[in-house]
Amino acid sequence: MQERVGKMKNTKFAILIAFLCILGAGRATALPALNFYAGFANAWTSTSTTDMGHHYGWSLSADASWAFHIPLGDETSMLILPGLRGQFIDMAASNWLSDGSRYRAWSAFGAGPELGIGLNTDNFILSRSQTFLVSAAVLGNVANYTQTSLYNAYISWLVRASWELELSKGWALSAALPVEFAYRADGQSIISTINIGVRYAF
Repeated sequence: MQERVGKMKNTKFAILIAFLCILGAGRATALPALNFYAGFANAWTSTSTTDMGHHYGWSLSADASWAFHIPLGDETSMLILPGLRGQFIDMAASNWLSDGSRYRAWSAFGAGPELGIGLNTDNFILSRSQTFLVSAAVLGNVANYTQTSLYNAYISWLVRASWELELSKGWALSAALPVEFAYRADGQSIISTINIGVRYAF
């Protein structure tokens, strides 16, 4: 009985969210946008048999999204951005661990859906349009251990905070701080990246 009541509450909540989205969409304008990033990455990997290893590396990523702008005032709007994310990371071998080993270097390609929410303003410190975003993604990844024929697949969750500064019509400079939680077959990794990139809104 309690499980049924819980399901009914979840259904009502989902209907309410859908209604609010439809209500907002009636006032919204929508634009497709592309983001391209490159950055420096740190990773920490733990396994059941060794202590935690620290890696350095780099990443490339791209996001394709549909940006819904919902006006909140003359100079401010809320953004909802459903889209897709693709990324490539390349990590060096870890530091030497207490048992005298190193966690092997690896590279991985990942892709999956992403959803972001943010605020766009034309008058915050700078005179140019700025956007502040928080987004989350779930990624399917295929990884290769460097200089081997060993591959594995894993799922990861990614959260990201980003800032965009409009340079000219359609173009913006972007900075982002994604953190990825990767559930790999032989251990779990937390990957933190500092990204710089550009955005183009059509």
